[in-house]
Amino acid sequence: MADDSTLMAYLVPRLTRQVENAATDALGYILNKSPEAMQALNNLLQQGDFGIEPIARVETQVTYEDRSRPDMAGYDKNNVKRLLVEAKFWAALSEDQASGYSLQFDQPGRALLLFVAPETRIPTLWASITRQMEKQSRLEVIGSPPGLKRAEVIGTELHLMLVSWVRLLDSIAALAGDNAVGNDIQQLRGLTQKQDTQAFLPVHSEELSPYLGRRIVWYSQLADHVVGSRGVPEGWMDIHRRQATSQRYGYGRYFRFTGVEGDLWFGVNHERWATGGDTPLWLRVADETQVNFDEIGKELNVRIEDRWIPIHLKLGVEYLEVLDDVVSQLKAIAKIVGARLISE
Repeated sequence: MADDSTLMAYLVPRLTRQVENAATDALGYILNKSPEAMQALNNLLQQGDFGIEPIARVETQVTYEDRSRPDMAGYDKNNVKRLLVEAKFWAALSEDQASGYSLQFDQPGRALLLFVAPETRIPTLWASITRQMEKQSRLEVIGSPPGLKRAEVIGTELHLMLVSWVRLLDSIAALAGDNAVGNDIQQLRGLTQKQDTQAFLPVHSEELSPYLGRRIVWYSQLADHVVGSRGVPEGWMDIHRRQATSQRYGYGRYFRFTGVEGDLWFGVNHERWATGGDTPLWLRVADETQVNFDEIGKELNVRIEDRWIPIHLKLGVEYLEVLDDVVSQLKAIAKIVGARLISE
């Protein structure tokens, strides 16, 4: 029987929309029930030089005074909080979620903020986590094996870790053995695999609201305004060849940075957004354009794949500020590729 055909994989999404909470509760149940499972978790957390005090018990859905609610908290034998866990499938990382949770550790001693997510989402989610943290702290990223990311918050005793559901559950299953706990792990593994690979998620009523439709239209209009109202009039973009275009993956504009050979495409890419990106807006650099992607990635703190560069949206501000911020990101890229920024 394939893991994703387990009873839990079938039943949980039909009984609740809070599938991440259900998975976290199941994980907490397994950890508190099985000393072997808890030992496997501690082995994972103490890789390298992390060295946090071993976790003795966990609690799920803990709410704090600031109304934040990490999915799970872990405590050592002295009942000191050493671990906070946020379990993800495809829900976005909320604004300042990572940096906010890091403030919940107020006791001395080493602590760890752990995120769990589908394996295919590891690169993009890690970029979002580190980008949030680096707004207030400096990080030192530590080399890690596949399915695992680690970093140290410099000047503190806090560490970050992102692990895939597959790696976490495989580690627990290896120590738990083939028994009742092993069956529980198989049930949870089935749910996580179903969420990871399911091509179509059930449609919910709010997804059909006019609000969502207006957002999608607005993203396309933003792409038009960036190119047509800012880039071209200001002289650092040129659309002498092609203009607006609809693609299978979305809508955007072809243009060139002034003085640079090679077409670029900027707009809404639903496929990139759906497969782990945390933004609807993307820039595609033509193959013939000579680009230092490492420098762009460092400048914007983004991960670049297949010449697609994510362009992030500023949250909680008015439209003109969003527009200005997107323009600033594109101008930063234009400078790196050697464009002539005439307006400056």
